[in-house]
Formats: sequence, C-alpha cells, structure tokens
Amino acid sequence: ALKCSKISNTQFRDSCVVELAKAKNDAAVCDLVVTSRARGFCQEQIALSQDNVSICAEILDEYWHDNCYYHLAIGAGDYQLCANIMVVEQNIDCVKKVAMDVNNAELCERLSPVNKGECLWDIVVETKDVTLCARFSNQVNIDACVYKVAKLTEDTKLCDKIKINDIKQTCKGYFNEKETALSS
Repeated sequence: ALKCSKISNTQFRDSCVVELAKAKNDAAVCDLVVTSRARGFCQEQIALSQDNVSICAEILDEYWHDNCYYHLAIGAGDYQLCANIMVVEQNIDCVKKVAMDVNNAELCERLSPVNKGECLWDIVVETKDVTLCARFSNQVNIDACVYKVAKLTEDTKLCDKIKINDIKQTCKGYFNEKETALSS
C-alpha cells in the first residue's frame, strides 16, 4: 500500500491499488482507487473472487456493475441476477447463457422470439429432447427441430412426427442414404 501511494501517475497508481486489492482479496482497498472506472474494475474482481454479489451492487460504473452481475449469474446458474444488468443486450445474453448452461428451456420463454429460438435450439441440441421442439413458434421450426433430434439420436421413427412433407422426406432420405452407405 505504501509503494502504491508513492506513484504520482494516477493510472499507474490505480493499477497498483487494484493489484493490491486482488492480492489481499479485500474490496475496501478498492476505495483507494481514484478513477471510477478502475474502482469498478477493482470491485468486480473482488466480487468474482469472493463470489459475493453484494459487492456488485456497490459498483457505480455501469460497465463493471453489469459485468459483475453477468459473470456471477452465469457462474451460479442464477438467471435472477441477470435482472440487475442495466444494458438490455447484456441482460438478454445473460438470461440466454444461464438458460443454455443449465439447460432450462423455461428461461428461453423470457426472451424475444429470435433469442428464444436460438436459446431453445441450443438446449435441444444439448439435451436431444424432442419434446422441446413444440416450443418453437411455427411448424417449419418445429419440424426442423424434430429432424435435428432424429439425426442426433439416430431415431428414424421421429421422421414420422414431422408434419411438413418436404422436411419429412428429407429426414427419411437422410436415414435411407445412411442405410445405403452402410450396406454397400
């Protein structure tokens, strides 16, 4: 601490104090940082190392405030922490990442149609759960989803659940080609 205080350049001094705070794992040391941006970074680093969400609430810099909640939400798999993120795009990304990390399709329902679709698709691919396909908003996406699960699980019977004939034929053709390739 004494060495940091002897540095006259504010930027270098703040960097020194941040490293000291990280070494001591003490958020109170961050109060010695002069610039609000660097102080926010310092507090975020301590919050992450202590897994302490209450420190995020104390961060005044919006960027580091949001990043703090973002990383802790994803780390804990707790979408409710995403609600504290002020920047809309990062808030949405947070919910989407938590939903995909914990394979919770219910969380995808909280998103806009485009983000919901991406979120559901990733969970379907990960879980291979064909029942999730019904959550898509239109028949083309539902059938494409069923086709994807059929391919992932090697379940030819799923092709019969596809309603749009072109997609159904593509699904059946996929398995016919595989069968032909194996028999030759």
